Amino acid sequence: MAGVHSYPLLVELEETNIPRLKIKLVKYFQSKKSNGGGECEVEYENGSRTAMVRFRREEDQRNVLAKESHQISLEKGVLKLTVRLPTEEKPSRETPSDKDKKKSDVAADKQPTADKSDPTAKVQTETEGGDDDTADEEPCSTSAVLGNISDNTNQEFLEMLVENITKSHDFTLEFFPDISSAVVTFQSGKENANFVAKCPQNKMFTRKGFSVQHLEITTQVLVDDILHFSEEVLQLYFENEGGDVEEVLLNDAHQSAVITFKDHRAVQKIFKKKQHSIKKEEIRVYPFYKTLGVALYGKDKPSLKLPADISEPIDSAVLRYLAQNKSAAETICSEMNKHFCIVNLDQTTVTLSPVSSLLKQKNAKAIIKEWTDTVKSAFAQSVSQFKSVKLYPDSDAWKESEKKIREMLLNENVIVVPDKDRGALLVAGLVSDVNRLEKSLSEIINKIAKTIHREKSSKTEEIKVSPSVFHLLCQDGLMDKLLLVYPELKLSPESPNLKITGLGEEINAASKVIFDAVLALKRQNLELDKNVLELLKDEQQEELTDALLTSHQMNAAFEISGNRVQLLAVSDRDLSHAQDHLGQLLTSQYIHVEDSNVLKKPEWQQLVSLLEQANSKPCRTRINTTAQQVVVSGYKDSVIKVQHQLGDFLTQNAHIEETVVVKANAVVEYLKHFNTSWMEKVKDKVRVSYRNEAICLSGSRVNVTHCKTVVDGAVSAVVFDSLNVCMSGVKKLFQENEGVYFSAIKNKTGCLVQLVDKPGGGQDNLKQVPTPLYQLKTPEGVEIAVCKADMCSYPMQAVVSPFNQDLKHSTGLAAALLKAAGPQLQDEFYKMKKIKGQLKPGDCVISNAGGTLCCQKVIHAVGPKYEKPQQASAQLNKVVKGSLEAAENHGCVSVALPSIGRGMRCFPLKQCELTIVKAVKEYCDEKFDDITLQKIHFVNNDDIAVQDMVAAVKQEFGNLSVVHSQQGPHLTAPMQSVSQSTGSDLYLNRVQTKEGVDIVLTKGNLEASTTEVIVNTVSSDLDLNRGAVSQAILRAAGPKLQQLVDAQGATGNDGEIIVTDGCQLKSKKVFHAIAPHYKDQATSEKTLRGIFKDCLGMAEDNNLTSMSLSAIGAGNLGFPKDLVASLMLDNILEFSKKKHPKHLKKVVIVLYPSDAQTIQAFSDEFQKKFPSASSGSTSSTQSKGGPFSKITSTSDMHETKMGNVTIQVVTGDITKETADVIVNSSNENFTLKSGVSKAILEAAGPAVEVECRNLGAEPNQGMILTSPGNLKCKKILHLAGQTDPVKINKTVKDALLICVKSSFTSVSFPAIGTGQGNVQARLVADAMLDAVTDVMSQNISNSLTTIRIVIFQKPMLKDFHSSMQQREAADPDSKDLGGWNWGWTKIKSLFTGGSTENPKTEKDVVESLKVEATCFHICGDTQANVDLAKKLLHDKIFQARQTIKIEDNGVLRFSDEDRQKITDMQKTMGISIKIESSKPKATLIIEGLSNDVLRANSELIKMLSKNRDENVPEHWQHMPAKTTWQPFAVQAKTSEYDEILKLFQASCNRTVTKIERIQNPGLWKSLQLKKRDMEVRNGHQNNERRLFHGTCDTTVPIINDRGFNRSYAGKNAALYGNGTYFAVNASYSANDTYSKPNQNGEKFMYVCRVLTGDFTLGQKGMVTPPAKKHGSTDLYDSVVDNVANPTMFVVFHDTQAYPEYLITFK
Repeated sequence: MAGVHSYPLLVELEETNIPRLKIKLVKYFQSKKSNGGGECEVEYENGSRTAMVRFRREEDQRNVLAKESHQISLEKGVLKLTVRLPTEEKPSRETPSDKDKKKSDVAADKQPTADKSDPTAKVQTETEGGDDDTADEEPCSTSAVLGNISDNTNQEFLEMLVENITKSHDFTLEFFPDISSAVVTFQSGKENANFVAKCPQNKMFTRKGFSVQHLEITTQVLVDDILHFSEEVLQLYFENEGGDVEEVLLNDAHQSAVITFKDHRAVQKIFKKKQHSIKKEEIRVYPFYKTLGVALYGKDKPSLKLPADISEPIDSAVLRYLAQNKSAAETICSEMNKHFCIVNLDQTTVTLSPVSSLLKQKNAKAIIKEWTDTVKSAFAQSVSQFKSVKLYPDSDAWKESEKKIREMLLNENVIVVPDKDRGALLVAGLVSDVNRLEKSLSEIINKIAKTIHREKSSKTEEIKVSPSVFHLLCQDGLMDKLLLVYPELKLSPESPNLKITGLGEEINAASKVIFDAVLALKRQNLELDKNVLELLKDEQQEELTDALLTSHQMNAAFEISGNRVQLLAVSDRDLSHAQDHLGQLLTSQYIHVEDSNVLKKPEWQQLVSLLEQANSKPCRTRINTTAQQVVVSGYKDSVIKVQHQLGDFLTQNAHIEETVVVKANAVVEYLKHFNTSWMEKVKDKVRVSYRNEAICLSGSRVNVTHCKTVVDGAVSAVVFDSLNVCMSGVKKLFQENEGVYFSAIKNKTGCLVQLVDKPGGGQDNLKQVPTPLYQLKTPEGVEIAVCKADMCSYPMQAVVSPFNQDLKHSTGLAAALLKAAGPQLQDEFYKMKKIKGQLKPGDCVISNAGGTLCCQKVIHAVGPKYEKPQQASAQLNKVVKGSLEAAENHGCVSVALPSIGRGMRCFPLKQCELTIVKAVKEYCDEKFDDITLQKIHFVNNDDIAVQDMVAAVKQEFGNLSVVHSQQGPHLTAPMQSVSQSTGSDLYLNRVQTKEGVDIVLTKGNLEASTTEVIVNTVSSDLDLNRGAVSQAILRAAGPKLQQLVDAQGATGNDGEIIVTDGCQLKSKKVFHAIAPHYKDQATSEKTLRGIFKDCLGMAEDNNLTSMSLSAIGAGNLGFPKDLVASLMLDNILEFSKKKHPKHLKKVVIVLYPSDAQTIQAFSDEFQKKFPSASSGSTSSTQSKGGPFSKITSTSDMHETKMGNVTIQVVTGDITKETADVIVNSSNENFTLKSGVSKAILEAAGPAVEVECRNLGAEPNQGMILTSPGNLKCKKILHLAGQTDPVKINKTVKDALLICVKSSFTSVSFPAIGTGQGNVQARLVADAMLDAVTDVMSQNISNSLTTIRIVIFQKPMLKDFHSSMQQREAADPDSKDLGGWNWGWTKIKSLFTGGSTENPKTEKDVVESLKVEATCFHICGDTQANVDLAKKLLHDKIFQARQTIKIEDNGVLRFSDEDRQKITDMQKTMGISIKIESSKPKATLIIEGLSNDVLRANSELIKMLSKNRDENVPEHWQHMPAKTTWQPFAVQAKTSEYDEILKLFQASCNRTVTKIERIQNPGLWKSLQLKKRDMEVRNGHQNNERRLFHGTCDTTVPIINDRGFNRSYAGKNAALYGNGTYFAVNASYSANDTYSKPNQNGEKFMYVCRVLTGDFTLGQKGMVTPPAKKHGSTDLYDSVVDNVANPTMFVVFHDTQAYPEYLITFK
């Protein structure tokens, strides 16, 4: 077998001291994965640098040789190998005989064993003759080695494999997994040789890749259990038993030895002896094979044992460190655990113990063999990371040294171990930490030793230097200088001297230096208030220095001697700083005594004593009292605190008078005579007096303040209400019965009722603004006025009060305002000053007013001194603007400004006023649309000052004012408003399309437009700086507009439109249109038309409601101006007609004012397309005829009237409204809990919420009515809130109609959509007010008298006011009509049939006089009682009043004398006479006291009797004079209309478009005469029928005027005679033969009154009816087609038929 391994390689080793190296080489070169090798033999001698590897296959040799590098992985590192061919290798193969002579090591890999017999019983060799004594015979091996056994192969498999190959069971198998080999032993060498030969032929053997070869004849045995036997004893024993011994190798760890004999036969001899013992101690012997490195044990294979524990010494300090530092100990344990070792650190020496898992390791035997050395080495390596150092301090310094060292090592990862017995301190830790700290630790030990030595040699002396002075010297660096020379010197300042500790020579030198420094100090007398100095003299200077100087880092000290107080410091600068510091720290405050009687009170003396004793720190507060003042001295903070306490006491106990203003004098009377419970609470505390609408309290301020709260509570507890009754005769009724009626109400309700002259109550109606000398309105709508008046009584919401920097209202206007307001004004001002801090010129604060002032707020303004003109002007400008801003911030809309700085400030005359007016102008310009102020008045009572102010206003605002007559200087100016520059003179034309789109032509600047979008023209390069319009828009919008355009990434093609935000413009959006030049006419026109169309469409799609655009293309682009106008207007009209826009309702064409040609071209085109459009050339009075009367305004309300309906827009809380109906803007389910809905539902209470949920769940029309809950209304109308102005308009209309139908008298709306809906206020205002106008104009006589729109956000009031102004009637003569002047033509059309487009000029309607409201003030203790009182008043009124209605169209025929008589009746009788138009007949309604109404009724009946026409129907309407006939449209859904429609539809289902009543008195009278004659002749009254007659549109006017003409008989057919034909059924007359349609498809048919009388059958050719009897002159009245059932009647006399109604149908 040896001969087959014929391919050698020489292996050079980098290292040789590696355990089991040969086995590792075998494994490595046999592995195909690692180096491409295969089956091989390895020849290696321990310690050799080379080894020989012989491969069985040449291919394996080549693969190994081809690999560039070889290395074997070891437990620690790698073993590098060099492989090459041996130089002495012969090219031919060795013969088997040569090979057999060599010692061979068969490569084996992981083979199991199976022992069937004891291998020691038979040595595994045979001789050729079988005789052991034959020495010359060559031995033959009876064992074979199986190699390359894989890890997953077990012993059972191997035994079965051997059985399969040998077909025998006579063998033993021993498996060695750790070397991947197994040994098979047979009975004879022949069996072994056969087995080796057959193995390669076995498929399983070859598939597994096993190798096989003969096991060599061994010369070695392994001896176990040798105990203490020496090498010599063993050698002698085995030489005796076997033969010559070549070598004995002992293994003490395993108590074994390997014996090597010189001859293999000695081994056979040894094993022939069954038992071996030395000195009677048994030993075990086993054959040992060098090639395997193992012995064959057979069944006696020994078990492994754990090695013994090891004890290792360790430094005690390090051991302590490891015991305390768990992480370090765990690191060592973790490291030792890798070597199967447990470390025990609990004893003085460390014990290293093996772990039981060691025995389970695959190579456990090898590990156990080397475990002790490995563990010792590893432990020494781990412990080497730690170290201890020993320090030896002096015994005297032991304690201090230990303390300092521990302090130093507090944050270090080391421990200190004291060893007092040896006088050592041990520091243990990581080597790096101990090495780093060792030097510092030694220095500490040395330093402490030196310190102790010095302490033994030092002494202490005192020198006379105070601590405060010494502190000064130290601040100057004295201490540093001394310590620099004598670092160990100690200086201790202890009052009164300084202690010095050190060596003797150090003390002497230091004392000299200190005395020299004291003499060099600076000194200065302290300059303070005399009261403060007196206070300091009584204190200890050291305490003062510490408290007042040193603690405040002042480098100075006090020196007090006699009456002198000095400051000491190192430098003059320090003295100055100390002086300034004390001046700020210490102070004296002087309190003015308002009422000297307060000083006599015992409470005052007690308070002073208490405050003086309360302060125990140095420089205690001192209080000195004189008759006129109180002086408080000491620390400023304490002084101020004491001053406040004393001042408060003086103020609170001073005698004052306070006024409680009430809403109305009725409240005063009620509290005086009805509810007097409050009087007990103020009795003996204050004196109470009563004035008009006020209650005055006098006494000490504290009592007055307290009692004022009581009175305020009593006033607030009074439920006050006013009742305004706009009914005729009411005032007269209660003036005559006041005592009786009011007493009865008092007895039933406990309420006080007063009849007052004017509606309302309180201060609001008492004062009127004086007529201004000069007045104008800014473009922003702010009223600027100059008035000569007293500021104290000027009725503005805020007035400005100028005062000096001493902040006292002592002179001038400030003093006057203080006097009028009372001392509480000064108190409140002081409170504001405390909050704001020290005020400087230009500053201002605002406080509440009071007393008799007519304002709500007073703005206290600090005016400048005119010392530096430029600075003074800037400060005056600042204080004016600040005052206006303060007024706005506190919700004021009106403010009065005096001439701040004039007179007492020595500001030059005129310049003061000019500076103030300039500031106001700048403020208005800066705020622009954001300003909420509505009125800014300049008020002064000096003639010269007023003249200067007027001149300043003219100079700054322009000479554009309305001048009023007023006492004072005569001033004139043209009557023109500033706002007109942007108003009527710029307005050119306006028209509205059928779809409701307003087209406005105006002059102006496009960039100033306020529409939601403006259209800009840009060039193709998108540069907004090109073109006049684009430049102006860019300037107004700001540079961000260009950035937005650039960001769109537009292509710049003609016709493209870029949409951006408006930036700083007033418009939301800007459409930038790229317009073409006018070159190719057709293309250019098409592009321009597309721009107009796209802009309109985009505005509608984006829900924009208004648009402004200029004359696009009419400038530099070269388009003809008339062409641009035509294209623009055509596109707007087409857009309106096709789109029927829901959002875009206004298009404004803005033309540049100086471009006369463009203005003319657009005006001409406008007139061509809209001839009837309103033109700007007419006067404003003609062009502005809105439905609202003149608007009256206060700060919180704008009011107007429309007929008898009062419309108010107010700011306030809608939950406090007392209208019949409060409208709530909710969601579709009526459960919204945010905004106004939340406020209403919470105020109304949970019951209303439940009702809303229940009703909301049921089917509804988007509105529900619920109970009021806790609100003061009758009902709450909940509607679904909207954000579309069109839907808001419809919602408000529906709500108003509900109120009208339900006969409610008043309703309060919120500003729908302006809250969370975020709809612009101006759009909401227009939508709501349009709805009011529409509903009220269509329901002239209804129950509603008051409509209120309640706004929560005050700034929106301006938008609603502007909207009201647009609907205001400009004609001053129309005010008495209350807004109905424009609507009466509609009312008249109901009676006259005339068109509203062409109203008659004569006055046809009786007008009721406006009734002045009768006002009652009611006071009570509960709202229920007040409501009951109001009900009783109503009951009294309605009991005494009477209403009579007279239905008679004769009222329309009243002459001028009749109308004047009715007017006089209303005045003299105190009644109201008005018209009712909702019924077919005109109705006169007379209202007033019963007796007066009855008298008026008699007079009116007489007047109607004289004017009544008995010959026409009563329901006919009045016809103008000299009119013979007139058609009147019959209103749909009236009984008259329904009657005629029913007749028509009985037989004809055509669509009726109109029914007209034909009024022709002449024809009617002829019919009546004929009817009476027929009744006489026929003897019965059944002579008239209603029949139908069809006709064409051309004959309608003829029939209306002349009636029916029988001369036209035969025109359509004449089967029954030549007369006029009438059909019984409308369907017959609807035939096209009779009622021919006109070009619009309309057909006409009359409903006629026909006198058919007695009738008979007709015949063709008849010209008269036949005689009733032959020869008689008594003829039939008419003929028919069928006497039994006639469908046609023919009459032969024109007066027998009257065309009563004309039906137009299709």
